[in-house]
Amino acid sequence: MVAKIAEANNVLRRRLRRKPTYNEIAEVLNVNVSTVKLVSERSRQPISLDRSITDQSNLILKEIIPGPVEMIPEKMVERQLMKQGVVKLLNTLDKREEEIVRLYFGLNGETPLSFEEIGKLLKLSRERIRQIHGIALSKLRQNTIVDSLKFYVV
Repeated sequence: MVAKIAEANNVLRRRLRRKPTYNEIAEVLNVNVSTVKLVSERSRQPISLDRSITDQSNLILKEIIPGPVEMIPEKMVERQLMKQGVVKLLNTLDKREEEIVRLYFGLNGETPLSFEEIGKLLKLSRERIRQIHGIALSKLRQNTIVDSLKFYVV
């Protein structure tokens, strides 16, 4: 399909003396416009990040396109220290409190759960889970480790 669209594009470009539209290419090939558009967009040549933005500029694309924040070494270390602080803080709770806080906030890398969902999982009522959660948060707020974690909060 890529080859057919490219050929139709070249023929129409010579005949019309301009870039043909997706509709014109689709009409010549007797296919859906969405097919032509999808194939055309997917088959474009990649652009190099080392390419200049303009002919007169020394500025290249990778200098203005930010990478993921997680890849910046300082952010990676900061994130690791924050995780260690949270683990230390959670270790001050008893096992059930820790588990409820982890499940509620999704700290195990899973989707956060509601009090009701946690209650079903632990075979406790929603209200009891809410109470334990409240007690756990009170304990966490009073812990001195929490002061060192405030640095990471924006």
